[in-house]
Amino acid sequence: MSERTERRYASWLGIIVRFVVASFMMLLMQLIYPNFVFSNWMIGIALIAAISVITYIIERITTLYKTPIGRGIIAFLVTFAILYFGNMSVPGIKVPIIANLITSFVVGMFDIFLPDRVF
Repeated sequence: MSERTERRYASWLGIIVRFVVASFMMLLMQLIYPNFVFSNWMIGIALIAAISVITYIIERITTLYKTPIGRGIIAFLVTFAILYFGNMSVPGIKVPIIANLITSFVVGMFDIFLPDRVF
């Protein structure tokens, strides 16, 4: 096998799928959890884009992307960190820690169960 077929990196399709999943989870959490608030939709899109791009970059740098558990751990940690630090530093975001944990957990679980061929 060539080196190109042995190394599998995250693709643009993976970024798009991760963006859609994170968007859906944030929307769902806003409906379920009353204190999960973004002051406007641009802040939410910026956070979701940051989650998708930073996860992609970490998967390109590390070798954790090779296992489903590794992809899930990366997605969980990045989602949690972005929402946590965004909550502290960006005005207009109110994300309680419980809602942050639930959102990060579901995004991480989605990455675990997503087939390898999509990424």
